[in-house]
Amino acid sequence: MRKITSGLFGIVALACAPAAYADDSSAALGAGGVVLTQSADIRMAKEDLYVSPKAVRIRFEFVNDSPTDIDTIVAFPLPDIDNYKFWGSPIGVTTTDPVNFVGFEVVADGKRVPVTVEQRAIFNGRDVTDIVKAAGAPVDAIVGDGSKIIDKLSKQGLAQLLRAGLVERDDSNTITKWVARTKFYWRQHFPADKTVVLEQRYQPVTGQSFFSESELSGKNDEDSRYWQQNFCMDGPTRSAAAGKIAESKKANPQNGGLLNAFETDYILVTGNNWKGPIGGFHLTVDKLRADNILSMCWDGELKKTGPTTFEAEREHFAPARDIKLLVLTGSPPPG
Repeated sequence: MRKITSGLFGIVALACAPAAYADDSSAALGAGGVVLTQSADIRMAKEDLYVSPKAVRIRFEFVNDSPTDIDTIVAFPLPDIDNYKFWGSPIGVTTTDPVNFVGFEVVADGKRVPVTVEQRAIFNGRDVTDIVKAAGAPVDAIVGDGSKIIDKLSKQGLAQLLRAGLVERDDSNTITKWVARTKFYWRQHFPADKTVVLEQRYQPVTGQSFFSESELSGKNDEDSRYWQQNFCMDGPTRSAAAGKIAESKKANPQNGGLLNAFETDYILVTGNNWKGPIGGFHLTVDKLRADNILSMCWDGELKKTGPTTFEAEREHFAPARDIKLLVLTGSPPPG
């Protein structure tokens, strides 16, 4: 089994299919919340976070405790796209926009915020954006029509990239080697002793792979450790997965009982560039169908609040790790 991404802390595992299925494994890419320029006077009074494999929504309340207004840069960095790593190895579902490939939107105090985008090509720690653009190549060669544009580069443009060591050629393909680094940013006004509400939403780059009974074998191998360390799969969750695998085998013996594993990452630790911890933090995770299986690590109580939702509350919260969500669904249809 192909494995994707890394881990969290604490423990919670919640049991209890089918969604859309992919033929291959695809990688999850973690995005997160807003990042402020360092400020000693702006605090995050509240954060209300919703995470599912299909959507992320966040509502922030920031308070300026100083006696003067503050204008500062707020940024939303998208996950890096390693063009070389993901050439021929799919990432999770994205939009077709090679810049805003997660469909990011932000609203401040009820008004849509116009954002500036910065997209750079990075190779071995060096900014090579000017070389890439001069050759006629897209910075993001993975999302949208990037690979088609690369294949149609002029001889002169391709030669420029080859001389710079930014591409490799095989018999029929041009493989790009740089990382596409994208962020949105805007200047935000925080009035003195006032609250500003920022709301953002986007489509997470959820990865997909297959989950089989070998993952539940209990052997101390890489596969078993991956699921346990990253998603804290406890006894009830493992039993629920085993039951779902048995159902899948009975319904379609040719599948071998494969389940689909959907992994969604949220970067909760974003520099903490505000005053103190988050005053009040509310988390909602959604497994989307009542018969799906959800597992994640968490360091406190996570209550079931609906057929598909689970929620947690924390006060004076200083997150030390990021969120990783695993949702298991039934096996893909035959053929």
